[in-house]
Amino acid sequence: MKVAVGGKGTLRKEGGWVRVRGNLREQTSMKRNFFSGWCNGYRWLVVASLLGSSGVAETLKMQGSPVVAHVMIAAAPVLRARGIEIKVGVEGSSAVAVAMLGDEEVTFALTMRALTGTDRARFPEKEFKEFQIGTQAVALIVSDDVWQSGVRSLTKAQLQAVYEGKILNWKELGGGDLPIKFYNTERGRGIWELVFIWIYKEVRQVPLGKFPITVDGEDARNTVQFNSGSMAMAQINWIDGKKVHGLAIKDEKGVEVFPTEENVLGGKYPLARPAMVVVGEKPVGVKRKVIDFLLGEEGQAIVGKSDLIPNRVTPLK
Repeated sequence: MKVAVGGKGTLRKEGGWVRVRGNLREQTSMKRNFFSGWCNGYRWLVVASLLGSSGVAETLKMQGSPVVAHVMIAAAPVLRARGIEIKVGVEGSSAVAVAMLGDEEVTFALTMRALTGTDRARFPEKEFKEFQIGTQAVALIVSDDVWQSGVRSLTKAQLQAVYEGKILNWKELGGGDLPIKFYNTERGRGIWELVFIWIYKEVRQVPLGKFPITVDGEDARNTVQFNSGSMAMAQINWIDGKKVHGLAIKDEKGVEVFPTEENVLGGKYPLARPAMVVVGEKPVGVKRKVIDFLLGEEGQAIVGKSDLIPNRVTPLK
């Protein structure tokens, strides 16, 4: 059975897809049902097996970033086979997730950033523990004709000028005489937030851009591949080095840093951020089992299939 999260508290079939916060994600397993419900005004996606509910001791609630939630939804069947049921909230920011964790409304907060001093100060009685399960890295991807014309990198200022319409042709960036076709992503969410906060520091400083939108990494790749002079934003795993290329980021000293896993994991590439799972105290029991799974070989394989770079960390002691 394949269904999509519809309106408040509803389900609907939608061509073999599950809709998660505006993005359609294909679900290939025929052994799962997806149920939508609401808790304190937030949408939850409960992942349950068609094989029955025997042996499940408790349900763990998780809330936060849709990027990390996607990992948890994919991990749910494996966890459930081990007696662990999870309920994944697919709406809300990292800040909201941490607040819900602090108020003990959820067991895990799913965030795309490390905890801040403000997060900890708000709940001084909590000994939050955070674990990085992977890294999200975004590249500026371009079509092959742009790459072959000689464009290999952009500075932050150049990207800003393209976005603001001050640079309209690749020849102004050292390339051929091609109009720049820039494709945006949905404003205020996901990789848009990562790229444009890097440029402008604050979301409210970002001008409204009137550009065509790509809905996900696959769409960005296909759009760039088949449109001359094009550029879009996508996770680095969508770069193929043949029809779709990733531009380097050139820093103030003229150093070019290309969007490779080595540069991301080495902390050199700027358009990257951690995917985190946070608990309210040192995890023990079933909480520890979840964390150990995510940091282990099976969990990291799931992370790697979710548009994230696996980032193995030191296991719990």
